[in-house]
Amino acid sequence: MKKLMIDLDETICTGGYLEAVNEYLKTDYKDTDIETYFVEDIMEDEEKEKFLDYFYKNVNIYKNIHMIPDSIKVIEALSHEYEIYITTAFVDKRRVYESGVMAMYKYQWIVENMPFIDPKKIILTGSKDIVMCDIKIDDKVSNLKGYGDIKLLLTQPHNEKFTLEELDEAGIRRVHDWAQVKAILLKDGESL
Repeated sequence: MKKLMIDLDETICTGGYLEAVNEYLKTDYKDTDIETYFVEDIMEDEEKEKFLDYFYKNVNIYKNIHMIPDSIKVIEALSHEYEIYITTAFVDKRRVYESGVMAMYKYQWIVENMPFIDPKKIILTGSKDIVMCDIKIDDKVSNLKGYGDIKLLLTQPHNEKFTLEELDEAGIRRVHDWAQVKAILLKDGESL
């Protein structure tokens, strides 16, 4: 059975970080307003530091997260054909000690929302490029480096700057939604 690594944030679920920033700043930013990977990059450095202190002491983004349409349904279908590993980074180099709490929040959310995933196949890491797998699905180009014969980049505003040529050169295929993932990885119920 082929091994499939799937990212969590902005790949399966979305919105929690942006909601935390909007609540903190009393703003109404949309994901299309943010062009960087880290939502808090819209703040000045001093304000960002205050936000990070607040964030790691007070916020569990997984209480208000939104599912990306069809993600759970497609992943469950894929789990019948592939060995699924939910692989998510939790280490924030800016707040190494404090970011440990994110591992707990992520693990709990995955266990609660994807009961078909074996908890032993939840990988909480700081670096995804060392994960040996056949297929990777992520929203961040740098996370698709390393192992993987098939690498799928789920389109998000922060990765739209990458051209098809750049992605092709890196061996990465862009997908816009989970229906495309399903079409690529499940053909008439058969896995690749």
